[in-house]
Amino acid sequence: MGPVGRLIWREERGRGSSELAYYGPLPLVSVTVCAPARMGAWRRARRMRRAVAILRQAGVRRVIWDTACPWRAREAGFTPVEVEELYQAQADRLVLAELERLGVAREEGRVALVGQRLTIPLQRTAQRLCPQVRGLLIQVPGQGEDYARWLYGQYGLPMAPAGAGADVTVAFSPGGPRWGRGLEVYGPCQLEGLRLAAPGLELPPDIEQPLLAQLWERGMVRGEDLVVTERKGEP
Repeated sequence: MGPVGRLIWREERGRGSSELAYYGPLPLVSVTVCAPARMGAWRRARRMRRAVAILRQAGVRRVIWDTACPWRAREAGFTPVEVEELYQAQADRLVLAELERLGVAREEGRVALVGQRLTIPLQRTAQRLCPQVRGLLIQVPGQGEDYARWLYGQYGLPMAPAGAGADVTVAFSPGGPRWGRGLEVYGPCQLEGLRLAAPGLELPPDIEQPLLAQLWERGMVRGEDLVVTERKGEP
């Protein structure tokens, strides 16, 4: 599958650099571009083109992209590394960790799953949680009620009415209601200070989550190898 790339954009003087490092079995090619704001647009673009050429020559297709860069990853022909798929796949474990943090026993916990569509990750999360929690509230326009009835037939867990609320809400997309503590498992993923980690694997803190997402996506780290922890310095 080739190495993962990382673009580092610095608004300062310098020659830039590139390096190769391994995190577990995953190769990471990092390219630093130094381009002061006062530098002319043509020279900044030329330095960017050099960085893109280095990444392409290394066989990179997926890149951890610096948000400070004035160009976007897709404009340069790369696919940005995202964490959404990883966190949606582990949403049930995040819920149980959040219930524990709230001091709510899982068998007494009420959980709401919210989404614009009845996606596979949302369904898998519901099916994993049904045997473990007290109440499940499915909020999906047009499909939520039918799916809730199917879950009741399969697992015997009555679906909670909206008025009952929830201790934790997992949102798989923007929009929709929220109850209790909210875990946003879409886009950049806002997780109330929770994070996933692979014990024994040292990853750079600033890019830990996208690297972990790539390790998981490539089968280099399994879901059962991951643990839910709290981000240092966050509530």
